[in-house]
Amino acid sequence: MPKIFLPLLILLCGLLGTGQLHAQSGKKKKIMADTSITAKGDTSLNTFIDRVEYYTNAFNQMNAVLTKGFDTTAISQDLPNIDLTVKYIQKGTKVEDRSNTLRFLYSLRDILTRLEDKLNLYQKTLSGYNDKLVTIQNGLIQVKQDQFLKIAPTDSILNAEYQEQMKGLNLKWARIDVLNKQDMRRIGVLQSLVVANYIQVTNYKERINLELRNFGMRAFSKEYPYLWQSSGKDYTKSFSDAWDTTVKTSIQLLNYYFVTNWGIHIFGLLIFISFYSWTLLSVRKIRLLKSGPESILNQAHYIPEKPLLSALLISLFITFFLYDHPPVVFMEIIMLVLIIATGLLVRKTWPKQLFRFWIIVLCLTLVAGLSNLFLLVSYTDRIIVFLLGIAGAGAGWQFLQILKNSKNSYPEKSVLFVKVFVAVLLFSVFCNIIGRFSLAKMFLVASVLGIWQAMSLVIFVRVLMEAVFLQLEASKENSGMPTYFDFALLQQRFKSVLNIIAILLWLILLAGNLNILDALYDFAVNLLTQTRKIGGNEFTYGSIVVFVLVIWAATVVSKAVSYFFEFADYHSTSTSKKNKLSSSILLIKLAIFSVGFLLAITASGIPMEKITIILGALSVGIGFGLQTIVNNLVSGIILAVEKPVEVGDVIEIGTKSGTVKEMGIRASKIATADGSEIIVPNGDLLSQHLTNWTLSNKHRRVELIIGVAYGSDLKVVKDLFHQIIDNREDIMQDPKPMVLIHYLNSSSVDFRILFWVEDISNWVNLKSQVLSDVYEVFYREGISLPFPQSDVYIHYPDQPTVQLPKEDKKD
Repeated sequence: MPKIFLPLLILLCGLLGTGQLHAQSGKKKKIMADTSITAKGDTSLNTFIDRVEYYTNAFNQMNAVLTKGFDTTAISQDLPNIDLTVKYIQKGTKVEDRSNTLRFLYSLRDILTRLEDKLNLYQKTLSGYNDKLVTIQNGLIQVKQDQFLKIAPTDSILNAEYQEQMKGLNLKWARIDVLNKQDMRRIGVLQSLVVANYIQVTNYKERINLELRNFGMRAFSKEYPYLWQSSGKDYTKSFSDAWDTTVKTSIQLLNYYFVTNWGIHIFGLLIFISFYSWTLLSVRKIRLLKSGPESILNQAHYIPEKPLLSALLISLFITFFLYDHPPVVFMEIIMLVLIIATGLLVRKTWPKQLFRFWIIVLCLTLVAGLSNLFLLVSYTDRIIVFLLGIAGAGAGWQFLQILKNSKNSYPEKSVLFVKVFVAVLLFSVFCNIIGRFSLAKMFLVASVLGIWQAMSLVIFVRVLMEAVFLQLEASKENSGMPTYFDFALLQQRFKSVLNIIAILLWLILLAGNLNILDALYDFAVNLLTQTRKIGGNEFTYGSIVVFVLVIWAATVVSKAVSYFFEFADYHSTSTSKKNKLSSSILLIKLAIFSVGFLLAITASGIPMEKITIILGALSVGIGFGLQTIVNNLVSGIILAVEKPVEVGDVIEIGTKSGTVKEMGIRASKIATADGSEIIVPNGDLLSQHLTNWTLSNKHRRVELIIGVAYGSDLKVVKDLFHQIIDNREDIMQDPKPMVLIHYLNSSSVDFRILFWVEDISNWVNLKSQVLSDVYEVFYREGISLPFPQSDVYIHYPDQPTVQLPKEDKKD
């Protein structure tokens, strides 16, 4: 009996304690105290209250989301405008109209592309809203399907409490359900409108893309009569109609694009402010120098004189490539500002003939730009394009003759660019005459814009180089370093890299002028991303290109770092080895190449197991024929770590001597005194006996052997030597110079003079000066400097008398 009673007592106490913890009022406490065990089928009030609290919190969260609402005001207000724009494009224009220009079709596609992007964004926003509403709806359905809430307690008191709680829960459920359905209907209507407009936009855009593909074939066919046979009757649109359509559409595109690209506008403004502040600060630091600021600033032609225009050129060029498919009117406004800024920058630096040609190009650009904006073809526009081609070709031909006969210096490749300019303009004129007007305008715009874009890119690169140059000069002076960087040398060192970048940018601009940029981009993407196989290995051309580009970038960075460190170290006036900047240049190179190699592998997506296979193959190659290369590579690493030789050291290895100019991964470069450069493998620097004159310092001991004649007062001679050496400031006194009797020669008493020079680069000159002083002092003091001589005596022995035969006398 006690064994049964004890568990029941424990169970009863637990039920009583649990009921008291969850009771909300005295009434509930009484109920839980009186009802410890319910009948079968009754609902536990404690569990029920927990479930009600859970759903109440969930309803509160749902109500908060619904009360906050879903902001669809902008979408609701913009959808009618989008619908009107789509209807205007569909009803007011005909894609197949032959009067449409290529520029007009691109403008229509730009409008539709912007609408497509906006509608796509609206779809994503509304889809997100709908997902939240669906989540709320699923939560409401879950409450209704909860079977636990449907089981009512049989006890009258518990049932009353149950009914009260369920009534409140049902009221909240109904209110949230009504709000949720209202929002779902509203979001659903907006989604249907957005989808309908999106379908219309994509369908019409596809028609325009099809027309653009057909336009290329149509452009090579005869679009209009020959120019001498043509008149205004051959065109469906007059010049005024074409002008009105152009102005209206251009303003619409300009407003739309300007408003929707605030992020890029602000970024361009930040570039302008940052570049202007940076260069202005550098110029001010240089002007505060106590000695020779003008000699530094004279190497930079643009930034010191016109920092605002330089900053404007840089910011516009950078941000121009960030805009995605800008409309023509927006693009030409930026180009107009660019060409004006470039002209003002080069006004005083370019020859007068070149600047006059620039003015002509500016005028041609203004008129050609306006003609390029025309969306419809008219007879007047065709005549204008013809006259522009004739005028531009004539100006280019005249300037070409000036270039050939002038002795002034002009930008590199000027003759080539002008020849291409003239040839393209003449081709434009020819196409216009034979009725290929689309080709004529395309080549006219490409030639006029291309010539000044090429020249502006040259100035763009030079301004960038000037900014780097001025920053280096300003920072060096502030840190106590010498100002030895030469701007012309800096440009020459990185000329190839800058030319590649400038050419790529110009080709992008040229493709845009010819309206083939998108086609080239699609072709390049398809070519680079298509998967190919060699055996069982898959690869893409894109991965190869990325790998090569990253390795090339690492090489460029390595050269740049090497140049700055080596140049600063070469001109450093410090005699302390610890102040050498390029002591670890080889380690820096290896680090850059290693990081570049790893980045190239990661960026190109090459599997690491493939690299393992390649390294395994290389190990086999090393065992057979690459021992020397690996030996030199490892030797280079040892040289970089142990530093027995550093850039700038004066060394002797074998019969070769000179100054270490560069330490590469495989070999090092030594500059000899006669101007030659010796390439020494790194392995030889470790395997052979190496003399480093500047390992610890730049000091060098100089030894002179000077003989005096026998009979000279040796004490006086010794004092004269000391007098000559001790009075010179460029001879070190610690260690103290020494004068010793070296050897009693056959004709002289030889003295050995030892002294130290602080800088080894000066020892030859100092030795010459000391010898000159010795000669002058000894000559003045009457001390003879003997020289080897030999007396040669010639002895002629007595010769016997020779009797000549008597000649026979003739009768």
